[in-house]
Parts: sequence; C-alpha cells; structure tokens
Amino acid sequence: MVTKPYSLRARLLLSATLVLLVFLGLMGFVLDRAFQQSAEQSVEEKLLIHIYGLLSVSDSADGELFLPDELQEPQFNSLGSGLFAFVLDSKGAELWQSPSSLDLQLNVASDTSLYTDLIPGKANFGKISDSEGDSLFFLSYKILWQGTGDETTPYIYIVFENMSPYDNEIAGFRNSLWGWLLGVVVVLVMVQAAIMNWGLKPLGKLAADLKAIEDGQQEYLAGEYPAEIDGVTRNLNLLLSSERQQREKVRTTLADLAHSLKTPLAILQSASGDDLRATMDEQITRMNEIVSYQLQRAVTTSPNLIRQSLEVKPVAVKLVTAVRRVYEGKDVKIEAITHDCSFLGDERDLMELLGNVLDNACKYSHGQVKLEIGTPQGKGSALVIVVEDDGDGIMESDREKVLHRGERLDTREAGQGIGLAVVNEIVARYGGEISLEDSFLGGAKVRIVLP
Repeated sequence: MVTKPYSLRARLLLSATLVLLVFLGLMGFVLDRAFQQSAEQSVEEKLLIHIYGLLSVSDSADGELFLPDELQEPQFNSLGSGLFAFVLDSKGAELWQSPSSLDLQLNVASDTSLYTDLIPGKANFGKISDSEGDSLFFLSYKILWQGTGDETTPYIYIVFENMSPYDNEIAGFRNSLWGWLLGVVVVLVMVQAAIMNWGLKPLGKLAADLKAIEDGQQEYLAGEYPAEIDGVTRNLNLLLSSERQQREKVRTTLADLAHSLKTPLAILQSASGDDLRATMDEQITRMNEIVSYQLQRAVTTSPNLIRQSLEVKPVAVKLVTAVRRVYEGKDVKIEAITHDCSFLGDERDLMELLGNVLDNACKYSHGQVKLEIGTPQGKGSALVIVVEDDGDGIMESDREKVLHRGERLDTREAGQGIGLAVVNEIVARYGGEISLEDSFLGGAKVRIVLP
C-alpha cells in the first residue's frame, strides 16, 4: 500500500514544532538548574546566618562552651520545626544541641564527613539523610575559640534544615515553568501555523492557477509571485507557450498536409487513358515529397532556412501543368510567363507557394488566370511573382483577413481558408512581402516579392 506523503505545510509545521520543543525543553532545563542552584545558595546563606547567630550568643568559661537555653531563632526551640543545631569538639564529640533536635534521628558524631577536614572560617555545605530517610541540608563551620593567653580551642558548629520546604519550592517552580513553556509552545505553534498559511499562500495560488489551466479557464500563470517561485512560474509559462506553439504547429502542419495533398489527388482522380500509370507514378512521388516536407516542418525547431539557388522556370512549368489537369473540367486558361530567374531557398517551399497561389486563382476565376515570374529591373536579385485572375476579386477591407488561417470570403467553393495563409507564412519566413491588389483582368492580383 502506497502511503501518501506529508504535505509541505505539515512538514514545515512538524519541523517547527520539534525545534520549539527542543529549544524550549533545553531552556526549561537551564532555567530549572539555575533556579535550583539559586535556591540551594539561598539555603546555604541562610544556614550560615544561623551559625553566625549561634556564635553571637556563645560563651566559654574554664574551657567549656555555653549557649543559652532559649535561642533567638524560634525554630531552634521547637520540636519538629525542621531546623536543628549542634556544636562538636574537634574529635566529633557532641557538646551542645538545640532543643529542636531532641527528636532528630541522626547520630551526628558517627558521620565524620560533617566535621573532619574542615578549615577554620570556611563553611562546608551539603546534603545528608537521617535514619528515616528524610533529606537534610547541613552547613558545618569550624572556629578556633581564643582562650586565656595564646590557647585556642576548636569548635564545630553544624546547622541542619529539612529539605521539604526546598523541595516544595522547586516542585512549585517546575510546575509553573513547564506549564508556561507548554503554553508558549501551543501559542508559538499556532502563530507558526498562521505564518505558514500566509507564507505558503502563493503555492496555493499557483496550484489554483494550474488547475484553471487544466480546466481551460486560462492559458498561462497570471499574476505576481514571490521571487523564490517567480522563476518557476516564468519557466512554466515558457513551457506552456512552447507546448501550445508545438501543438499549433502540428495542427497547422496536418492542415497544410491535407491541403497540399488535394492537388495530387485531384490529378489522380481526373487521370485516365494511356497516361494513367505515368500520372500515378508522378503524383505518388509528389505526395511522398509533400508528406516528407510537412513532417520535416513539424519537427524542425531551428529558424534557419535551407537556401540553395534553383531555376524557377522548371518548377513553374511543372506546377502549371498539374493545376491545368486539376481544373480541366472548369476550362481555365492559364497564361504563364516565366523569365529566366532563380530562387534562393528550398524548392519545396517554392512549389508550396506557387501551387497554393495558382490553385486559389483558378478556384475563384471565371476562366482566365495569368502567372508572371521574374526579376524586374531596379529590384536587384529579388524574385517577383504575380498571379492574376478574372474572378470577382477581393474587397480592400477583406484583403488582410484572407491572409489568416480559416478566413474565407466565398463559402460557395470548397476549401478551408488555408491556401493564402500558407503562402503568407512562407513569404514571412523568407522575409518577403505579399500584397493583394485589383487585377486588370477584373479579379484579384497577388504580388509576392522574395529577397
């Protein structure tokens, strides 16, 4: 089973959410550690203040240390207050304990870590557990008591505090911290989703435009797109344009092919008698040339033309003979005047051009057509082709129209309005000129100038 991949929006949103979770998770961990260290430092400072308080009320006489029965700090005087104090000698023997420590299940003297390796005037802060498993903070502080003379007596003050208030404070902070961070994640994900919807909106527009093109509602990707996808849309439009041009070229080529094959087929249809075989061979060869020519045009993408010098007269004679056969039943008289001249180009283009102009003139004439080809003086090497007929002619307002595909002024004659359009396209490819004028014969006059 093929699974559908995540959408781009889902991928980005998931990535952003994971980044937020990792970032805020690390931030939460750092803040938690910082708060925990700050809280422990606060406890240490508070215990040190309690030791200074005990030192302030301590007294010594005859080598013995005395502290008052009632201390200024109330927690030292109450059982179960969570704050305890001890005074030890240098060997760990207990000299004094606060009233609050009477129910403390902890043998202070047995835990040597509380009083060994202490440096006078430097506090030792840490954690310890009592016999019931409850955790306690402790602070040990060693002093040297100055007696009479130079004699000094070492004393070790130790203060304990139950960790429950600290743990409750840490737990409260963590609940608040992670609650806020979770809320921040939700808000940021929602904001990120909104930003993503806005940022990806051009892609939605691109998809909608492509769907409109697919449905035939528009031809190209319209509108402005962000710079990141503008190149893509521009290339897609070029691709669409190229595809349409190629499709139009194929359609045009098929139409031209069908139009070009009409003359050889008409000749074959009218052929009979002894020349039937020769006519068939000639026209079949001509049809093969036409098919090859049109197929080459359909697949050729280079604008370069095949240019070679060829005599015009043999081509003109061949075409006039063929057209006379086609319109033999209409009794059309074709007067052909072909001067010695040459055409610089593809012979098949010349045959296509002359064949369409002659066919069009014969089709719409009343019986008389004139063809003249030459290189007039003052025109340099330009080839001028003039075809006239005695038909009804073409109104001046319609002359531009008939040079485009599918435009026909007379629907009484069979045709698709392709002949003059093909001629116009060939002339344009060679950089020539075509004009429609009134003929002295009474009909239309087609004048073509090829460089």
